Parts: sequence; C-alpha cells; structure tokens
Amino acid sequence: MRSERLQTKRHLPATVDCRHDCRHNTTRDVTMKHDESLPMRPMTYVAIDTRALARNLRLVRTRLAERVRLMAVVKANAYGHGLKLAAHAFAEAGADWLGVSTLDEGIRLRQHGLQLPVLVFLPALDREVEPLVEHRLTGTVVACDQVPVYAEAARKLGHEAGVHVYTDAGLGRLGSDDSLPDLLTAAASYPRVTVTGVYTHFGPGGSGTMLEGLDALRPGASARAFGALAQNAVAGAGLGRVSVHCAASELLLSMPETHFDMVRAGTLLYGQLPPGAADDAPALQKTFELRSHIVAIHSLPKGSPVGYGGEFVTGRDSRIATVPVGLAHGLGVTPESLGRSLRQIAGSYLRRRRARRGISDRGPWGYVRGQQVPVVGRISMDQCCLDVTATDAQVGDEVALDTRRVTTSAAIPRIAVEL
Repeated sequence: MRSERLQTKRHLPATVDCRHDCRHNTTRDVTMKHDESLPMRPMTYVAIDTRALARNLRLVRTRLAERVRLMAVVKANAYGHGLKLAAHAFAEAGADWLGVSTLDEGIRLRQHGLQLPVLVFLPALDREVEPLVEHRLTGTVVACDQVPVYAEAARKLGHEAGVHVYTDAGLGRLGSDDSLPDLLTAAASYPRVTVTGVYTHFGPGGSGTMLEGLDALRPGASARAFGALAQNAVAGAGLGRVSVHCAASELLLSMPETHFDMVRAGTLLYGQLPPGAADDAPALQKTFELRSHIVAIHSLPKGSPVGYGGEFVTGRDSRIATVPVGLAHGLGVTPESLGRSLRQIAGSYLRRRRARRGISDRGPWGYVRGQQVPVVGRISMDQCCLDVTATDAQVGDEVALDTRRVTTSAAIPRIAVEL
C-alpha cells in the first residue's frame, strides 16, 4: 500500500477485535494468543475491516445530494477485499447499486444472497446474455446489434431485460461506432428491453475527453457536455426515467455538479483517496491488511547477503526473519502503469543501491510487535525476509505486510477483523 493514500497510520493496532475467531491482542505486542475454543486462523490471511467499509460508504454518502444514488463498485474481488464480505457490508450500509466487471461476478453476488440492482460494466458476449438476464443483472450495451440479443433472452425467460447504455466520452477504452441516439432508439424499439441508465467513464488526468483541451480551461466541461448529450438523447428516443451517471471516485469528490443521478464509488470505499485530493477530502478508514507469521529467525553477521542475487547485504550483525509470503501472494507486484513511471524507476534504483550497503529505509515494510521493520532482500515466489534486529520478534509472531490490494492473491482467505 505504499502508493495508496490511506487516512490511517500504517501500523498494527494496539487492540484487535476479532469478531469471527480466535486471537486477542491485549498489549502492544502484536503476537496473537490462540483461544483453543475457537478455530485457528490460517498462516497467511487478509484482515478486512467490514465496519470500516461501511463507515467509508456512509462518509461518502454525506458528499451527495439526497436524490443522488450511490453505486458501490465491487469489481476485481472488491478491490482485493473479497467480493462477499465487501458487498454485504456495502448493502447493509445503504448502497443503492453494486457494480462489477463481469457476468461471473454478478452471478456470485446473487449466489451470496445480494438482491440489490447490479450493473455489469463489460459488455456480455451473446452466449452470456441469457444467464445475465436470468439472474436479473443489468447489462451494459455499447452497440446496436446487442439489443436484439437481450430482447430474445427476455422473451425466452418471460421477464424484462434491464440495460445501461455506455458511450465513449474520449477515454477510447470501450465503445462502438454506434452513436448514443442510435443506441437508445434501437433499445426503445424492443418493449422487453428496458433502458434504466446511460453512462460513461472519465479517466485520470491525461486521459482523452470529449472536449479535449477545454477541460484544462474549464474543469468538468466534458462531464457537463456528456450530461446534456445524454438527456437530449433520452428525450429524443422517447424513453422515460433514465439514470445518467459518469462520476467515479475522483469526480465524486472534486465536482459535485457531475453527480447527476448516480455516482460510482470504488477506491474511496476502500480507504484510498485519488491523487491530488483536496484538503477537505473525507477522513477515510483503513480497511485491508495482509497478515502472516514468522516461521524462522536466524542471525547473520555484518556483510552477509540476503536472498536471491544478494541484492541486500547486512550493514550490521542482524536478525533476519522469514515470512511465508512472496510474489505468488502478490507481495512486491507492481502494476504496469506504476512500474513505467520515472519516479518508480528512480526509486527502485536508489533502493537497490542503498540495499547493497545494508540500508533499508525506503520500504517495503512489515509490522511486528507494534514496530515497523523493513522487508530486505529480493522477494521470492513464496517467502520474504524481514530485518527484525531492533525488535524482540520471535518465531510464531504475527506480522502485517505492505501490499497492493488488487494484486494480492484472491486465493488468500479474507477474514473480517476490526483494524
């Protein structure tokens, strides 16, 4: 989470309230004592604070007018938090919609008992449309030839097919050669196809927009132009009440005039502010922590290499702890967009240079017994090393590790814990 702007200090809490199971920490020592009457936690797991997820949603809600609905985006395994845990937390906190990327995610929400409206962002293939409609999910339509497929599925199943029509507003990532008015007219010609929304998506700074250049002079010009285009197209197609939406987390905070009928909140709900957020941004709470345990500790003299390639060399007599978390778990995995940035490249170079001299003051970090300790040496497939020289860490101690949420393996159990 080094690149994420969390509104909490990155350390293990002095007290951990474990709602489902087993260990209770009553001092600043983060080693958890096992209650024999309760099931044992896994060696490695992700602690998810569902109460914080709910609090973040309610906090975001305070930024919206009463008439504006809130879609909680739970795509990509709820940004690494676990689809079921996060979706139920948001539903109970008052989300109006849930948003996912794929049909599979939508069906799993239904299987988990979620009955809220669900928008599937990616267009369904023809063979996916019938199960999408059967599970009463709302599909995204980007081309006119998709509409009759929804109409046929609705006819076979005997109930309406709900869709939101997506139009590209300059991002260039998703769309077709069909115009928004043509899409809405095509949908209006099929009585069993109900258009309940029209939407688009704007990327971060540097992404394409409808009014290239004008946005720099008049921030939000493209979003306002989209709103007018959508309303005119809906009226022209003779449709009734249709929800217009374009604001994701960044616009949600910075431009209330772009909220229209609904906003799509993603990273905000998970405690992460968009880059450049204003000083009055909401004080979001931490929701995610990757945890594991120390399985070995040994002493190395000054000048000893640690890990593959000898990229870290101890600068003093050191105690090195081994933790069974590595690349396969998502630790140390960097998204391509960050890996190519000059800042990231320069930081990685400086970190390697300093590591050769036994200096590890640039992270990544682990947290053990209430203390921050560096991850040293190259992260392996299934393990990493911590320099615990300055601590009283022992084998069996629980540790927390900095990691990016969406790259953290979905195979790691998610457990509800109050952070």
